[in-house]
Amino acid sequence: MRDQCCVKCGAPASWTDCHHIVHHADGGPTILDNGCLLCRSCHTAVHHQGWDVFLGHDRHPWLIPPATVDPRRRPLPAHNRRTMRLDPHVVGTAA
Repeated sequence: MRDQCCVKCGAPASWTDCHHIVHHADGGPTILDNGCLLCRSCHTAVHHQGWDVFLGHDRHPWLIPPATVDPRRRPLPAHNRRTMRLDPHVVGTAA
């Protein structure tokens, strides 16, 4: 299993739902590469509090916090991969 837990907070997988990274209503397919696990609270944060999710070049979800959390909106890896970092050329910033 790729995500193993809520990708934002680390809640157990049994507490999560699948989130379409590209929303189903916008034509996003229901496939692994377009989904991630989010608990209800984090799912709400993604939909209503400015968090963004994208699939990185590593085919794992990354989160972009709203400017109120991080004014530079630096990508964060999924909770179970928090030791991971994007290469500076991918983020577009200097290391």
